[in-house]
Amino acid sequence: MTFAEVIGHDAAVRRLRRAVVQGRVAAAYCISGPVGVGKRTLADAFATELLCARGGGEACGTCNQCSRVAAGTHPDVRVLVRDDDRRDMRTEQVRELTRWLALRPLMATRKVAIVDGADTLNEHGQNALLKTLEEPPGASVLVLIATRLSLLLPTVRSRCQHIRLDPLTDADLARVLGAHGVPPDRVALLVARAAGSPGRALTLRDDPQAEQRVRLLERLARLPELAAADLSALAQTLARGEVESALDALVSWYRDLLGMVVEAGAPVHNADMTAQLRATAARSTLDVVLRQLEAVCDTIDAIERNANRVLAFETLLLVLRRLERGPDRVPACTSNR
Repeated sequence: MTFAEVIGHDAAVRRLRRAVVQGRVAAAYCISGPVGVGKRTLADAFATELLCARGGGEACGTCNQCSRVAAGTHPDVRVLVRDDDRRDMRTEQVRELTRWLALRPLMATRKVAIVDGADTLNEHGQNALLKTLEEPPGASVLVLIATRLSLLLPTVRSRCQHIRLDPLTDADLARVLGAHGVPPDRVALLVARAAGSPGRALTLRDDPQAEQRVRLLERLARLPELAAADLSALAQTLARGEVESALDALVSWYRDLLGMVVEAGAPVHNADMTAQLRATAARSTLDVVLRQLEAVCDTIDAIERNANRVLAFETLLLVLRRLERGPDRVPACTSNR
């Protein structure tokens, strides 16, 4: 990965490239932004530019240095990530990293350390970084990656140059998907659902249950309009598919809806359905959404007790529709019922 391959973050690329060209690379950077927006991609490209044998702010991508960075075998690049079985990054990982940074480079002119998920460091872990941030080794660059910048201590943030990445435009996201070999007929759908996040778009592409969840959320957004026959067909589809995924989608939808009803502008997990969530929230009340969420939880319990899945889903969808319509709401398509 080189700067030339980074799509959609032109201002950040120009800033980092200029620092390399002018020989004014800072000792520490913090790259922040939404999940899947390309923070790690930019950090990897920066490491390649810093270590490329050709230099000059435009990595060749083919020299021994670039090839080793790309393969993950460069002795002067270290990447820290959180262990899969932990919620936070271990403090001992940071201590090992600081000891490694204090050593001289083995192959290049400098060392690069990337802490992917710096916002998962607890206070002890972040404090372990402070000595390196306050007295950085002369031949090292530290790059912190954070989704939630506010979780970093002020003393850590203040010692880093901050680079903020925003969601990609639809056009740039389409270019990223094209570069990953996504067929043109799927690009538009993924762009519409990814909220500017390449990582989210590629996850949706590779998730065999993504289309089922999308169809389910679309129907939840227009639940009052659906005929009983539509709900029955949807229940059968859900029961034949990945049931756990469908139930997770239902819980996620109504939690997002609850947040919107309680507080305007509340963050949502289904970012690609924000407009539909707002429209549904506008016609809902707190009591209705709480009862809908309760109905979903009751259905989860019933299915865990081996209830008939088709019947459980069909009953749930009918209850959700009845609650959303309310006693005074006139059905939109009476002739279909």
